[in-house]
Amino acid sequence: MNNTRRIALAAALALSAIAAQAGQNFSGDDYPLEVQSQSTLTRAQVVNELKLAQEQGTLPNYDVALISPKQEQASTVTRAQVRAETLAAMQKGGLSFGS
Repeated sequence: MNNTRRIALAAALALSAIAAQAGQNFSGDDYPLEVQSQSTLTRAQVVNELKLAQEQGTLPNYDVALISPKQEQASTVTRAQVRAETLAAMQKGGLSFGS
C-alpha cells in the first residue's frame, strides 16, 4: 500500500506540472519579442547622420567587432627605426608576450 501511495503522489505531481503549462505556447516562433516602432527618419537621413557621426568621431564604442575602426594615418617611421625601437625595448625588458 505504501508503493501505491507513492505512485499516486508521483502521478498527481506530474499531472499538476503538465496542467500548469497547459495554457502557454512554447513553439519558439515568437522569440525574441518583436518591438513595434515607427521611425520618423528616411533611410537617406539615417545614412547621412551615420556618415556625419563617423566623420566627427562621435559614434559610441560598444567594443563590438562589427564597428569599423577609424582610418589611421600612414606611418612616418621607417622599417629600420621600428626594428631599432623593438630591439631596444627587448633589451630593456619592455616587451611582454601573451599577457
